[in-house]
Amino acid sequence: MGLLEDKALVEAALFVSGRPLSVKELSRALGIRSLDYIEKLIELIAAEYAERKSAIEVVRVLGDKYVMQVKQEYSQRVVHLMPRPDLRTGELKTLALIAYLQPIEQSKVVKLRGSQAYEHIRKLLEMGLIYAEPYERTKLLGTTPKFAELYGFPENDPNIIKEAFRKVVHAEYSDLIAKLDGRGNEESEESGENPGEAAEVGESGSVEKIPEAGE
Repeated sequence: MGLLEDKALVEAALFVSGRPLSVKELSRALGIRSLDYIEKLIELIAAEYAERKSAIEVVRVLGDKYVMQVKQEYSQRVVHLMPRPDLRTGELKTLALIAYLQPIEQSKVVKLRGSQAYEHIRKLLEMGLIYAEPYERTKLLGTTPKFAELYGFPENDPNIIKEAFRKVVHAEYSDLIAKLDGRGNEESEESGENPGEAAEVGESGSVEKIPEAGE
């Protein structure tokens, strides 16, 4: 393919992924071997969006990854239009734990949440709500710009998110807090939980509970 086709392909990948992608990930997924070439394509895409003063931007995050996202000045005005994630109670607990303790090793999440956390993490990654970075023999997990937009945070700042989720984790997930404090029993929760409640950040920055879709 030529330059225009390659650029369009990279743009499409960034658009549909909904999460930060590294140049290596793009290379493997798209079959474009040259990492420098992919970076040049990303720079061209980012420049085009900036030149036409689009509400969308392509930015470098998490060291060596790129993400396509809504600019902060627009995201707060349209966040209420974004679809809520269809997550079950167990998945929400795992997401809240990751948001509260990020960056946190996947092995620690599994230790706290049980083996079903592997499936939770897989779904959260597919939805673009969290990222996973290789770390020693496990992975480091944290929230993504898509997560921040969806839950009304002005930016994907771990400190702001962790503080906002402190209240909901302590109030709603006392079993996790007990485990963190070394007082908890073995996790008895099964993966077939019923849909529960999601956490939403209000204008004041506090986390509130909202019914999941279908309730």
